[in-house]
Amino acid sequence: MGETKKVFFIGDVAMDEYYSAPYFPKIKEKILVQTLPAQMGGMIANAACVYAGYGAPVSFLTALNPGAVSKKLCRGLNEAGIDTEFMVWDESLPDAKTIIILAEGEHTVFIPTLNLQRIELSGEAMEALRQADYIYSTFCELRPLRFGEMTACQVLEDVKARGCRLWVDLDVADIQDGDESLFGYVDTLFVNEKGYENLERWAGGDVCAWLYAKGVRRLIVTQAEKGCTVYCRDEETFSVDGLKVPVVDVTGAGDTFCSSFLYGYTRGMELRQCAEFANYAASRAVTELGARAGAVGAEAVLDWVEKHGGDRAEFEKFL
Repeated sequence: MGETKKVFFIGDVAMDEYYSAPYFPKIKEKILVQTLPAQMGGMIANAACVYAGYGAPVSFLTALNPGAVSKKLCRGLNEAGIDTEFMVWDESLPDAKTIIILAEGEHTVFIPTLNLQRIELSGEAMEALRQADYIYSTFCELRPLRFGEMTACQVLEDVKARGCRLWVDLDVADIQDGDESLFGYVDTLFVNEKGYENLERWAGGDVCAWLYAKGVRRLIVTQAEKGCTVYCRDEETFSVDGLKVPVVDVTGAGDTFCSSFLYGYTRGMELRQCAEFANYAASRAVTELGARAGAVGAEAVLDWVEKHGGDRAEFEKFL
């Protein structure tokens, strides 16, 4: 069993507005949708809640306005066991929300931009990052990080030099100009199938060779019900089959997978065990509504493993 690691999540938290549609409309089409209960979400916040659900200590940081919606979002994180001491408050920002349309067995997400240009770290926040074992984030949230005159790359260089490892979920890999420099600080990278296709276009060929040359050690591609593929610079590449289950909401599947993979890794699991554990956790999460349906703790995931014919003891000994 691994020792407890300090993990810092840097990223978005938002109020998810859910709507159900009989099908996804075409351009210029008008349809009626059913309003569903709003849920607290945000890609990185969801992952943080999943991680905290396993009973591990978690710190979270992003920039929000100081309004009522933001305070409600932070209360939700605190109730999930997440430390928000280092949040950055910026009155110029709009409320953080997403619009999620459930249709045809899939989810389509509209994310109103916050136009976030700068996240100014306090001295206390910078010191906390320096003491972290892992930072989990995404490029759009790392890009605006600043500490005094230090750029995002300089902040990441500083914490990397102190032993912190950066795990990044790029999701669909919507890479912007200037983001290429961030790859040099990444230890482990997650993308989905669409993200892998976008990386291929960006790399102009062999994605793994391109990433390895920049210093990335692992690329993990999530493939929904088909499972995942783990590409490794220093170890053998492998794939793990997924589970076919009744799907209610896939919004938090990727966040559950990535966070569960990291948790398994910090507990001493081998990479294949991490992938299998994450697959089980994500498949359980999609059977419920809400982006944080995966924040249920280890016992629920182990029960799910057992229910679907897996070896509960293989994972339980690490947890």
